[in-house]
Amino acid sequence: MTISNFPNGFLNGVTIRNAPIQQSHPGQVYWVNSTSVLAPGGKGGADSGSGTYNQPFATLDYAVGRCQPSAGDIIMLMPGHSETLSSATALALDVAGIAIVGLGSGTLRPKFILDTATTTTISVSAANISVKNCIFSANFADIAELFTPTAVEFHCEDCKFTQEAVNMNFVEIADSSTTDNEIDGLSFLRCEWIEPDTATTSLINVDADIDRLRVVDCVINLGINGVLACIAEVAAGKDLTNVYIHGNNCIRLVTASAVGLITFADTTTTNTGIMSNNTWTHRDILGELLLTAGTLIHTFDNKASGVINTSGYLLPAADS
Repeated sequence: MTISNFPNGFLNGVTIRNAPIQQSHPGQVYWVNSTSVLAPGGKGGADSGSGTYNQPFATLDYAVGRCQPSAGDIIMLMPGHSETLSSATALALDVAGIAIVGLGSGTLRPKFILDTATTTTISVSAANISVKNCIFSANFADIAELFTPTAVEFHCEDCKFTQEAVNMNFVEIADSSTTDNEIDGLSFLRCEWIEPDTATTSLINVDADIDRLRVVDCVINLGINGVLACIAEVAAGKDLTNVYIHGNNCIRLVTASAVGLITFADTTTTNTGIMSNNTWTHRDILGELLLTAGTLIHTFDNKASGVINTSGYLLPAADS
């Protein structure tokens, strides 16, 4: 028995087994599956297919190319789906307004393995794209950046960044261009990055002004690399406005003159935003800072500790 398909939906809604089914988005839904686990009556993934649940596409890049800009299209990645990307052009997120949703939990989340060259990356050149519940893994040493966004409102949610083996790593997860406000609204929400390789720098390399950068409820545990911060390194003359850094748990066992979360090459009076309820474990008991002093970003209820087996203390100190 095959699954019924109603591509034009139901004008007045539909109730199935006494449960109302609502369509909450205007766009198409495409399916992608590279595994041998198929839907009942379904076929294996192929880019010659129709992209339906029973006839999914084989690759995300092909599915992206079938989407219509800003139409609310959704791409569903089946549990266990896996792709290997070996160049800077293997996967381009270049259609605006799409949502990429990975199904499955744990190791069954869809996985993208980057290999072959340090320049292998996923470009994000269209606005309002989100990626949810996927694993991205490095299989080459010192891959410069996982994502190279050049458009506003790229959101990465519930994703894991990892490595295939020792000495295989991402140096950073996202790298901006030098064009100010090109990637406004960049967001990392509930993501995990555990990377012991000492070549690792920070989650985001900021070479341009960014408005509304959000890093929320992430786990970041990085290898020691000088005094680099866990979340962002901001270049000289560049600013973060309306930044929101909240609820992150960070570990980097730096030992001298450490800045834990965000380092600014210089300070200006135009940085704005909030850093709240973050924790940071380090090994610097003399000069630790959560962010470069004088940046005008407000801090509330952040805690840090440089001593083993102690709870974190308020950093910076509370106002009186």
